[in-house]
Amino acid sequence: MRSRLFAAFTGCLVGCFMLAAMVPAVSAAPKTVAVLPFTMNSPQDLTFLRNGLFSMLSSRLSDPGKVDVLDRAAVDDALTGRPGDLTQDAARNIGERLGADYVLFGSLTHFGESVSLDAAMVDITGDKPALTFFEQSNNMGDVIPLVNTFAGDINQKVFNRSIANELYAQPVQEGPRAPGGFQSTGGQGGFVNLQQTGGGGGFATHLSLDMVINAMAVGDLTDDGTLQVVAATDNTLMIHQMSDNHLVLEKQLEFSSNHRIVALDIADINGNGYPEIFVTSFTIHLDGLQSFVVEYNGSDYVTITDNQHYYYRVIDAPDGSQTLMGQRSSKDPFDGPVYIMQAEGSSYTRQKQVRLPRNTSVLSLAKGPVTKESAEEYVMINRFGRLVVTDDGGSEQWESTEKYGGTAHVWLMPKNDPDGSYRERVYIHPRIQFVDMTGEDKPEIVAVQNNEFGGGALGRYKRFENGTIQVLSWNGIALAPMFETLALQGWISDFAVADIDADGKDELIVSVVTQTKLAILAKDKSSSIISYELD
Repeated sequence: MRSRLFAAFTGCLVGCFMLAAMVPAVSAAPKTVAVLPFTMNSPQDLTFLRNGLFSMLSSRLSDPGKVDVLDRAAVDDALTGRPGDLTQDAARNIGERLGADYVLFGSLTHFGESVSLDAAMVDITGDKPALTFFEQSNNMGDVIPLVNTFAGDINQKVFNRSIANELYAQPVQEGPRAPGGFQSTGGQGGFVNLQQTGGGGGFATHLSLDMVINAMAVGDLTDDGTLQVVAATDNTLMIHQMSDNHLVLEKQLEFSSNHRIVALDIADINGNGYPEIFVTSFTIHLDGLQSFVVEYNGSDYVTITDNQHYYYRVIDAPDGSQTLMGQRSSKDPFDGPVYIMQAEGSSYTRQKQVRLPRNTSVLSLAKGPVTKESAEEYVMINRFGRLVVTDDGGSEQWESTEKYGGTAHVWLMPKNDPDGSYRERVYIHPRIQFVDMTGEDKPEIVAVQNNEFGGGALGRYKRFENGTIQVLSWNGIALAPMFETLALQGWISDFAVADIDADGKDELIVSVVTQTKLAILAKDKSSSIISYELD
């Protein structure tokens, strides 16, 4: 009898312990958070940023076993058919339907250079007051720090979780190392004056000319394994080869004085083994196109097609393939359809039109992955000097607030004043390119940034104080500068990435038009070709 009572007592005691052990498990059930898509108040389409905010907040608030963030599809279903801005009561009702414990919603306002974030974390039960957040900045690049601050407040004040940013802050020292003569953005560094001897800034000078290099390109023109550097003045192509760290002139091709060459590209588009030189040229009056194509025929350089009404640009894909793009002549360089071109005999014809936003010039266009590793996207510098990212269908994903590009190459619009003397001036931008600058098998974006005297105080006449090469990458919500060269006095007319000295390592080759500060309004008269080792 005693043994049966003892067994019953023991079983009851064990059951009590098991029940007690289960109580904390029940009380520690994960809290669920519904992150609603933020309202975007901006003249631009910021869909990409709305998606980026959802991803960032989800990753920063999730805590396995403690905090679950509902997936986007479930949230979108709950919002279907619901118009208008959200109030806290409306957000609470949506959270109840989703079975969430908390609802996070808000808005982002972007106007000009300023951005503000206004958000609230609402307790579904209503027992606790909503946690609100409002911050603003004069820099679009501050969105990520604002999100980090808000997520930190939620984690600490709602979930009693102190992260100290180790979950999502990336130490600077762990970032990619700046290649060659580059410096991390924001670092110190003065101007580099190419008129001074001894070089500096991590570059080598290979050529100096008392004339303006309008454009430059690099390629193996003769198919012998040796790269040539082609520099263009108004109506001349100068073909150089590296010897003892200097560019030595191999061939000079003179063309009609009616030409004003503004862009060069080299690629074997017709597939005969000898890469063509695609020359984009304005007329002497700067209001028409007369582009042409030159090719080595085994013994000499010949013009294979001329008087073409296209702007040409060769797009280098991350896999090494090259595509010729052409933009049909229209009212100015930022107007007119863009096509993928194909070789037909000695000419080049339109194969397929590419959907791109208005105010696009093919001369400052590149294609590659930006927001995702497998994405097919375009990056361009538009008419207004803004970097723009679009998807493969031409829908704009992002636009910079800072200006890039800038050249002295001008297109003159038709006379439109009563006395016929005034002509609006439209300036083109240099090339933009995808290049793996960090050796991480992910291409970054390389772009020129030429800075005008007085921030453009000379009005419709562009004169440049200095220029840099910028390396940018996608940080989740925007293209952000990673590295930059030291500022070069004058302006950068073109660049290329290639192994011009055959040492097994690529160089960044840059053509720079130099000038003195004492002659701001004088014409540019000299140029240099320099290179930075990318190691």
